Amino acid sequence: MSTRDDTATLFTEIGLIIKGRMQKALPLPLSQCQTLNFIDEHQHPSMQEVARYFHIRAPSATLLVDELVRAGFVERRASPRDRRKVEVRLTQKGKRLSKTISVRRKNVLDLMFNSLSIDDRRHLNRILEKVISDD
Repeated sequence: MSTRDDTATLFTEIGLIIKGRMQKALPLPLSQCQTLNFIDEHQHPSMQEVARYFHIRAPSATLLVDELVRAGFVERRASPRDRRKVEVRLTQKGKRLSKTISVRRKNVLDLMFNSLSIDDRRHLNRILEKVISDD
């Protein structure tokens, strides 16, 4: 059995290829783009939620968000429900960039998987959803 037949190796290779292609297509470092998309999709998450989602410690999440705040893509606000909590929100500039990132991400993935038939894509999606749901 060659190493390419090993599922873990294939997932690693695919992940590295996707990461490399995404980084070339995106206007910011991948971690910042992922953070913007997370904030956009989760509507005013707390800093703790950002840290939990990315499996990082709160100080690392703070550094990640600080960069986005400095660039004018994100702002911090006290939670209206709990003033002790800080929520992060996209600015208008951040919303525009998040849309751009989503389009570019979709284009990269479409190009990668365009050799697959629609049935193959559905089958791949079913398998990946099963893998994720078993997490």
